[in-house]
Amino acid sequence: PMCLCFSVLCRSEAAAPCTKRDDYLEWPEYFMAVAFLSAQRSKDPSSQVGACIVSPENKIVGIGYNGMPNGCNDDLLPWNRTAANRLDTKYPYVCHAELNAIMNKNSADVKGCTMYVALFPCNECAKLIIQAG
Repeated sequence: PMCLCFSVLCRSEAAAPCTKRDDYLEWPEYFMAVAFLSAQRSKDPSSQVGACIVSPENKIVGIGYNGMPNGCNDDLLPWNRTAANRLDTKYPYVCHAELNAIMNKNSADVKGCTMYVALFPCNECAKLIIQAG
């Protein structure tokens, strides 16, 4: 039996029976798309990475992208990949998407969650993901 509010939407004089779409995104594709969408927030000129943490119930509990730490003026920090002095590159400063997703999570525990990332995690982020649960 159909709910009254939905039966009105599907009713028509000569219409075929109302059926649902079958070409929708599956959950993994959807969450990976969210990770790629969040990557578009990154100001990094060479690497845009996003991450999405999802509970076993398919609820998003955290999203992040690579960028400078909160409160730091990203106009004053370097975005270079190479320089004579390592401190003149982005590497000592940029927070990776995985770190930001874990730190930006809502109050939900990330233990048992799945993380979707737009780029394979580096060694440090892999350890962080493992330690987070």
